[in-house]
Amino acid sequence: MCYGTERGCNKEFFDGFRTQEYFDIVHGRIKTEVEKMTNAEIVSCNFDEWVNYLVGKYEVHPIQVLETNIERTICDTKVRRENPFRGHPYERDFFEIDGVRVTFNIPFYGDPKVFDLQPSRRILLRFATHNFVSSDDDCGSFTLDFEYTKQELQEKGGEMSDYVNKQFENKFSGYKEMIGNVNAEVDSFNSGLKAFAIRVLEERKENADSFFTISKALQIPLTASKNASNTKPIQLKRVVRQPSAKPSVKPTIPEWCISDDDYENINNIISMCGTTMEKTARTYFVNTEEELRDHLLAALNTHYESATGETFRKIGKTDIHIEFENKAAFIGECKIWHGEGVFKGAIQQVLSYSTWRDIKVSVIIFNKENQSFPAIASKIKSWADSNTVSSPSLRSTSGNANTTVKI
Repeated sequence: MCYGTERGCNKEFFDGFRTQEYFDIVHGRIKTEVEKMTNAEIVSCNFDEWVNYLVGKYEVHPIQVLETNIERTICDTKVRRENPFRGHPYERDFFEIDGVRVTFNIPFYGDPKVFDLQPSRRILLRFATHNFVSSDDDCGSFTLDFEYTKQELQEKGGEMSDYVNKQFENKFSGYKEMIGNVNAEVDSFNSGLKAFAIRVLEERKENADSFFTISKALQIPLTASKNASNTKPIQLKRVVRQPSAKPSVKPTIPEWCISDDDYENINNIISMCGTTMEKTARTYFVNTEEELRDHLLAALNTHYESATGETFRKIGKTDIHIEFENKAAFIGECKIWHGEGVFKGAIQQVLSYSTWRDIKVSVIIFNKENQSFPAIASKIKSWADSNTVSSPSLRSTSGNANTTVKI
């Protein structure tokens, strides 16, 4: 059985102000700001400018969940399971069993305060997160954690991944529904904010007009203090908010080789493209090595402007070549698996292309004919372990897709 863990949660969602209570507070802040304007200011101000200013300052930004950017991580943990004999003498209430925690990190845009609001339509469940990150300048994120014993997952066999994803979707659907309920009320509030700002400004201007009318009718001049200097008063102007100054940018120190982050990102793109090929193997099976490489290049070119194929480098032509400014290039060699001998040749081929700067290169293996993909991955890892000084990183996708060996 799967457990969505809520022990140690650092934030509860949708348990603060009711939405209407919060919107009343915002309306009150608008009224307070307008009431602080002097009679002279409200009579001479540009209404359109002030309406746009108030709407821009006080509108509430709804939550937009970035579902396509959800990330999943896993770590070892101790999973609590209730003791069926709890309550008996000398029996504990629960056992701690070796297990894993699967964490889904969910990014979002919008005002983090929206997560605190209680919509009028509610689901009577607890909505919590272990890790909530909010930022005014960047997207925020929150996590949902699930704990399983290792035995529970192993019993699922090949359906393990689908099982975990389904458990996440079942729980996440409740969060999405509550976010949708709050967003609907936020949108309604925002749509009426302009009319509210106009009404408040008109009421304040009407009070100011009444004051000037009475003053004129009574013919009472404004009397300055006898001790005041004979100077012309300064005309008041509305303060225009200026954006904060940009922080100074420190000059970057040139690197002789591409960064680990760039290298990892390139290999992640290749791996995800390989996963797509695996899921639609019938489509890609007829492709030649060059055509499969072109699919990878198409994906890489959505991230890097200089991703090319069949590019001359040192004494040969590379299958994939990404040039970085003031740095070495990323080099990738593509091969269809035809045995360990061809794989060794690909390694030598990459080494012949490399210059002294090219310390991060990749070999991409496509498997089209062999039933046992894990056996191929095992051979590659065994060869790499016995032919490299440091332990290399092996990245692979299950099934007949692609493998990237980083030497």
